[in-house]
Formats: sequence, C-alpha cells, structure tokens
Amino acid sequence: MIKFPTKKRVDLYKNAVSSEQIQLELAAAQEFMFDAWETDDLDAVLKLIRKAIKKSPLCADAYSFYYEISDEPLDSKIQNLETALYAASIALGEAFHEFAGRFWRCVETRPYMRAKAALADALWESGNFYPAIAHCREMLQLNPNDNQGIRHLLTSYYLELEIVDDLALILDDYSGDTSPYLQYTRALLAYRHSTPYADDIAKAAIDSNRHIPSLLSKCRMLTKSNREYITLGEMDEAIDYVNNNIKPWLRTSGAIEWLSKIAQ
Repeated sequence: MIKFPTKKRVDLYKNAVSSEQIQLELAAAQEFMFDAWETDDLDAVLKLIRKAIKKSPLCADAYSFYYEISDEPLDSKIQNLETALYAASIALGEAFHEFAGRFWRCVETRPYMRAKAALADALWESGNFYPAIAHCREMLQLNPNDNQGIRHLLTSYYLELEIVDDLALILDDYSGDTSPYLQYTRALLAYRHSTPYADDIAKAAIDSNRHIPSLLSKCRMLTKSNREYITLGEMDEAIDYVNNNIKPWLRTSGAIEWLSKIAQ
C-alpha cells in the first residue's frame, strides 16, 4: 500500500516551491513513471511510483497508475484520484484554460486526462453514475478529438441509464465513428424504434466486429482479456463492448435474436 499526499499536502508543496522548481521536479517524477509503465515486475513498479510521488506530489500519473494495479477499496482509490486531478490542474496552472479544446494534443495535459478518465471509471464502478458522466462530458469538451475513446464509455453510460436524448446527441456528434462501440448502439436504437433500415445498420455494426453477436447471445458478462490494448475488430474488443453494454441489449426484447439472425 502506498500512502499518497492529501490535497492539503499538495497545497503546502505548491506554496513552498517556486514555479520553476515545480516543473523541474515534476519532469523528474514523470521519468520514474515512464520507467514504471515499461516494467513488468510489480515490486519494481511500486518502488518507482513511490519515487515519483516523493519527487513531486503533483505527479498525477503516479496516482492513476496505482489505481490500475492496486486492490485497495474503491473509496480510497477515488479519494486519491480526486487528489491526482487536483494536483494535475495545479501542474498545468494558467495553461489549463489555454489548452482547453485541444487537450491531449499538448503532452503536458495528458496526466490530467488520464487521472480524469480513471476517476470517471472508479466513480462509475462505485455506483456514482452521474458524477462519472459529468467527468466524461468535461473530457470531451476539453478534447473533442477524444484520443482516449471517452465517447465510447459515455455512450455505454447513457445507454445503461437510458439517457436517450444525450445518447442521440453523442451519436450525432461522432457520426463518423464506425467503431463497434457506436455502431452496435446505433443498431440497438434502430431496432427499438423499428427503423426501416435497421437491418442495414446492424450489418454495418457486424462488419465493425463480427464476434459481438455470438457473445451477446451468451447473455452474460465475459472474462476480460489480459491484453494491455484492445485490438480493433478482434475478440478482446468484442468482450469489452459486451461487458459494457450487455444489460440494455437484454432489456430490449428480441434484439439479440434479431441481431444473431442477421449475423448468420
């Protein structure tokens, strides 16, 4: 277990150190995190995270990566991630507003965005659905290009909670997105509304990932892949979609059978 700084400790650090020193120490801490991401040994990773946070309590990636690998209670993780987000905003300073609308393209914004994505995930997992959605919305405002794929998460959140108006808006905003995360959701909505060209929408979804219909027909959550990255069009992507969207499909009578028939 790693004891992370509190927001009060972050404030004390910010007020005690010059802006130049803050950036120098943060850069040094980030180097530890680059090494941590490339290390397979858990003990070595934890040592690097400790070094990073000791060097700079503003190193948001230390908090975020620990969230991914630790088995601490969610409440503790959420508290640490909230501090991470606060620390990352301090690290950005006035540049935060300057970079708004083009976050992620500016490398120095990425720790903030990673922390915010991790916090949204933790909040959703803990049942704090609407705060999680709020963080996702803010991320899309900060980075409409959405390099992190937050729109895919937000689409599943809206679908899970049946927030259909906002779901329709995001599907329209990203109409050029032909990933299965959006394509299969479009197909489900078309089926619900008995859209005349629903079958064509379903065929387009199937073309984006052919594994999903058979997985949906199992009517249950599936074991996640151990891969670090999801492969477009492959089984690990299909499992990820199904685990995040199975409930709305099950709630829609006849939808899975309809999709499976088209996929044959």
